Amino acid sequence: MSELSFLCCSVLRKELELLLPPRYPGAELVFLDSMLHMRPRELEKELNFWLERKAGRQCVLVYGDCHAHMREDARRPGCVRTAGANCGELLLGRDEYRRLRNERAFLFLPEWTERWREVFESQLGFVDRELAREFMAETRKRLVYLDTGLQPPPVPTLADIEEFFAMEVEMLPVSLDHLSQAIATAVRRLSAETP
Repeated sequence: MSELSFLCCSVLRKELELLLPPRYPGAELVFLDSMLHMRPRELEKELNFWLERKAGRQCVLVYGDCHAHMREDARRPGCVRTAGANCGELLLGRDEYRRLRNERAFLFLPEWTERWREVFESQLGFVDRELAREFMAETRKRLVYLDTGLQPPPVPTLADIEEFFAMEVEMLPVSLDHLSQAIATAVRRLSAETP
């Protein structure tokens, strides 16, 4: 296999910095700001910029369906994408992710938990607490923090989130097994497609 690059969402940066180097020594890791998820066209533009720069390298997109043409991007020669709707599914696996989705859970990944005010206030415009509470109550029944175990749970931050939305945040310990398997499967597909 030629030189390998992983283009990744920074929402999983700590997890991927732990998983990837030992398994894929010499592979290049490129992390794009997770806030691009809130602006899909900008994410598409940024990913295309990096894919053009990495022409000639094998590329694994560690992303879900985060913009409208993500599947097409992953069909470029020498490129594959991890299977999963989003980073929550990459961490949880398909069945557990769907169960939580069906239970109308909002998932807080560690990186977005640190940046929750940026997500909800700056990106989504929920500066009015009552409006934010109303939105969350109408769209979600549960708030769940996915604890990957790489850092202590941010208890004061989770308390701020609970107070802001007037909903309890549940903690769910999550292993990195599903993420590791999704990446390994993508790399195997890439190897099989490489002449």
